[in-house]
Amino acid sequence: MKKHLLMMLCLVFGGIAYAQTPLYVSPSGSSSNPGTSINAPTTLVNAIATIPAGGTIYLRGGTYAFSVSVIIADTNNGTSSANKNIFAYGSEVPVLNFSGQAIADANRGFVLDGDYWHVTGVTILGAGDNGMLLSGNNNTIEKCIFSGNHDSGLQLSRYKTTNTAISQWPANNLILNCEAFDNQDPDNEDADGFAAKLTCGTGNVFRGCISHNNIDDGWDFYAKTETGAIGPVTLDGCVSYNNGQLSSGSTSGNGDKNGFKLGGSGIAVNHIVRRCVAFGNGHHGFTDNNNPGNIEVTNNTSYNNAESNFNFREGSTATFKNNLSFNAGSSDKSNGTDVGTTNVWWKNNVSTNSGSLVVSSADFVSLTASVAKNSDGSPNLGNFLALASGSDMINAGVTSTGITYIGSAPDLGARESGSTSNPGTYTLTLTASPAAGGTITASPSASSYTSGTVVTLTASPASGYTFTSWSGAASGTSTTATVTVTSNISVTATFTGTSTGGNTLHIDDAGSGYCSADGSRQNSYTGADGGYYINLSNSAAKGVNYAVNVPAAGTYSFKWRYANGGSSVSTVARLIVNGSTVVSSVSFPVTSSWTTWTTTSSITANLVAGNNIVRIETTEAKEFANIDWMEVTGTTPSAGVCSSARLAAKNDFEPVLTRVYPNPTSSLSSIAFFNKQQDRVIIRIFSTNGNLVRTLINKVYPAGNNQLTFDTNGLANGVYFIKVENEGKSETLRLVKE
Repeated sequence: MKKHLLMMLCLVFGGIAYAQTPLYVSPSGSSSNPGTSINAPTTLVNAIATIPAGGTIYLRGGTYAFSVSVIIADTNNGTSSANKNIFAYGSEVPVLNFSGQAIADANRGFVLDGDYWHVTGVTILGAGDNGMLLSGNNNTIEKCIFSGNHDSGLQLSRYKTTNTAISQWPANNLILNCEAFDNQDPDNEDADGFAAKLTCGTGNVFRGCISHNNIDDGWDFYAKTETGAIGPVTLDGCVSYNNGQLSSGSTSGNGDKNGFKLGGSGIAVNHIVRRCVAFGNGHHGFTDNNNPGNIEVTNNTSYNNAESNFNFREGSTATFKNNLSFNAGSSDKSNGTDVGTTNVWWKNNVSTNSGSLVVSSADFVSLTASVAKNSDGSPNLGNFLALASGSDMINAGVTSTGITYIGSAPDLGARESGSTSNPGTYTLTLTASPAAGGTITASPSASSYTSGTVVTLTASPASGYTFTSWSGAASGTSTTATVTVTSNISVTATFTGTSTGGNTLHIDDAGSGYCSADGSRQNSYTGADGGYYINLSNSAAKGVNYAVNVPAAGTYSFKWRYANGGSSVSTVARLIVNGSTVVSSVSFPVTSSWTTWTTTSSITANLVAGNNIVRIETTEAKEFANIDWMEVTGTTPSAGVCSSARLAAKNDFEPVLTRVYPNPTSSLSSIAFFNKQQDRVIIRIFSTNGNLVRTLINKVYPAGNNQLTFDTNGLANGVYFIKVENEGKSETLRLVKE
């Protein structure tokens, strides 16, 4: 096995779960409550620390007052098939109010440094800096509001300054149907509604968002020489208006006041801007801001901005299609590629086009500004800037990637005639859980769908699996389901491992029957079934735990699929069943590389009738094989229940001293503790004056040795006391943060 840093940080306490008991949080919640009952809610910080992958935190309505940042650390992640969710409960409105923070660069309100989180329906206001710093990967922020923060409402940038490479910066995040307004910094020149700047990675998308009345820009994609190019960002169906002036009417001479600011410092980045609207901004509507990259600018409308509606300077290599500009304070600058006769500009105070098109007020149903929101949070402009029947702008465009239309060709501008809102296209993400369990087909099959498309899904289990249920945007237990695509949605098909060949049970590293491992689930090397395998820690007594149920006691055979490219000789493990070693030497011979997979020789062992916990465990402190799956052959074995028996070897019940390490620490620390029996454990951090700083955990742990790793980022340097409560007693540990 390769010695990855992740292995030293990651502790696996149980099997991967795809359906979890939700946690409930309210403004009056208590950290002493586990949060599993709506009548006994916990705190947001406690819920974030305890929610497993696939679990959902429901925030009750009301105001949550914070004076310190809420941080989801980069070690707190969901998975590609099981997000961690934070959702507003029903139609209630949770407001995270950070006005107790001092105004300072470090005082972000909500820091999301983890991966695979989905946050929906939350309002964040009053932070001492960004309302939300989104620095993780593969997250979705949906239907959230960012207001009155002292820097940009939501900013995509790194959290840790040690992350200097673009591959370490936030990537593949979706900001969907969110709103940002009235964000203002003390200098009146930095607070944008939304920002993806300075240290932002690739694959990030803003879709259906609204940014207005921020003191600086609506959107800011600034890059600077010191950190280099950011990743291309996609803007789709967004609206930016009245930036440079707060809702109160106050303004400042310092802010840039653009609707969409798409770069900086002469650094080329190929952003994508589709079906967006800019109006009433204090400077330009759309500006390259000295970004010479090939920015795609397609089907956008810009109206009545104080300077240029479109400002793309000399040296721009942008590509323009189907854009519509009307009535601006200064002439448009449209340097770049003007495709055909499909763009209508505003120059020298008149409408201009490379053909014969001319736009006037008669081409619009209404020029009275109106921006509302649909029930999903997406913008609805009503008749504002909608094209009037008979306008020459209708069907005057050219087809382009990502643009749907009504009629013979796309209209010019963001507002397709016949629609009161941007028609848009949406994605349907399909996930098989586990990946090796089967496949999902969609009819019709497409990379994106026009709003309202009905899609039929069919789940087909692989050999050794049965289909269990749908989750996400689909539900039920039938192998077919239908969904109507009206937004970006995800659907998961869950499969369960079964007996194959009459008597063989196949247990993958994410399927039923897999419980836990003393290591991490990885996909660095190709060739594993389903793409993932278990990489155990390089120490003795580290193993993988499985649960196997059999109808009758008897002898069963076992084998494992593995790769072992790092050893010169075979590595050896032992087989432990229900806590007792039954085979002391199981050989994993060398393979030619880490991408060469084979199976062990079959071994036999006795199982008791009912549930059995099976553990394959290392015997030496050396590099061991990567484990793909286990197969059990005998009298109709089936996947067992992980929680019905302990998941450890007997030596896990030799108690460790309660301790925290490393200590002092500057980032991550771990707390080791021992339970004589299954019991609830509460671990909290207190300041030296006795004030509660953070609840790290409040949950039930199994009997034996346990360990919790936590991130001290967000704690000021100094001395803290950690109180560990379990089995009716408590211990206090001293921690130094430096």
